[in-house]
Order: sequence, then C-alpha cells, then structure tokens
Amino acid sequence: MKVQFDSNEKYHSTPGISASGLKAIHKKSVYHFLNQKPFESSAMALGTAVHCAMLEPELYYKDFHVMPKIDRRTKAGKEQFEIEQKKSEGKKLVAFDDHQKITKILDNFRNHDLAQKYCKGEIELSHYSKLEGLDVRVRPDCLNRVEGFISDVKTCQDNAPIAFRRDVYKYGYHLQAAFYMDICGVDSFKFIAVETNYPFSVEVYTLSDEMIEQGRKAYKRAFDDWKIYCDTGIVSGYIWNEFGEDGSLIL
Repeated sequence: MKVQFDSNEKYHSTPGISASGLKAIHKKSVYHFLNQKPFESSAMALGTAVHCAMLEPELYYKDFHVMPKIDRRTKAGKEQFEIEQKKSEGKKLVAFDDHQKITKILDNFRNHDLAQKYCKGEIELSHYSKLEGLDVRVRPDCLNRVEGFISDVKTCQDNAPIAFRRDVYKYGYHLQAAFYMDICGVDSFKFIAVETNYPFSVEVYTLSDEMIEQGRKAYKRAFDDWKIYCDTGIVSGYIWNEFGEDGSLIL
C-alpha cells in the first residue's frame, strides 16, 4: 500500500480502478465505464466546495473564489465582474448563493458533535494498492486509524433516512464503503449526509452489515468484469443474471 498526499487531478489520472470506476461498471458495464465522458454539474461543483469547507476549511478561500452578487446589466457591474474574474484566476468559482448555502451548512456542522467527530483524521490522502494483481486506488475523505473509521461527506437534496437509503443504492455508496474498508483494512465506515436545501441538515449514517455485504458482492462482481477486460481485452456488456441461448438478456 502506497499512501501519499497528491492533488485530486493527479489521483484521478493515476492508473488503477477506483470505487467510481467499479460503481460505473456495477450500474452499467465495462463498456460504459471505458466510454464515459468527463461530466461536471453545478450540484457536483457545490459538493466539491462543501467538502473543502467542512474537511479543509483552511483551504476554502485559497482554492475557491466567492463571486459577489453583481448586476452585469450595468456598466459598473460589467467592470466589477471583470475584476472578480481576474481575482479568481487559478481558483474555482463559487456563486454567492452557493456560498450562502455553505455558510449555513457549516453552522449546522459545527453544532453536530458526531459529524465533527467523524471528520477528524487524515484528509484526502490517496491510497494505491493491488487487488488480484491489478492496480486499485482509493481516496477517503477522512481516514482515522486511531479510532478505526473511514468517513465520506455526501451532499444531497434530502438526508432523511428513507431518502438517503435510496441514494445509497442509486449511487452505489454501499459498494464504495465496502471497497474502501477492504482496501484500507478498516472495519467502520460513516457517511455524513449534508442537505443542500433549507434547512441544510447534517446527519451521520452507518450502513448495516447486510448493506455492506451487498456492496462487497457488488464491487467484487464489477471487479471480476474489470479483471477479465484487463487480462483478455474483452469488453463486457451489462452485468445480468439470465441470458438466452442467442445472447439476449432475459428480463
């Protein structure tokens, strides 16, 4: 196991299958994973800023530039916008309204002792290892080997138990948890679910043993398909249980 501090960009450009890759194979196929295009959304950008503000607050204003409210219809507004654009060079932009949301999230986070506890440890360290001879990599939001836990911050529209449980299956969070636990040799995984809507609630979740085992089976099945591709070059289609003699999928 190689552990090091590197940039998010370097981590994602390093060879080796990650939890994100395995989730893509689990939800779709090796073919879809190999052909996926880079994707960025406003929700993802907000999530990145929330991660930084919660886990590495000292870097928030260093890495992000908060764009003030500007009326760009006016001459003064246009000039001010150009000034702010120059100030933001080398940084990621955060809209004023998003910054207001982050401020309220941080207020709730600071008043949530359990969430605070599970955000103390080694932050955003890259871990590179081998699984069945293949390169794998994980980058936990927070890893605390003294207390024996990994934690991950997830932004969401609704962090109520039923809603977040639905997100776990929808986005493969259980797969991620099991994969991280197995690669890092840690037995406890916590999710800090953060609402990006009013009232910007913060909640801590532990997945049941049954859900973790489901996630473990999911990542191992996806990894098997990935290994077949690495060993033979065969690009598999959808993971499915039943196929007809002609190769069609049986529903």
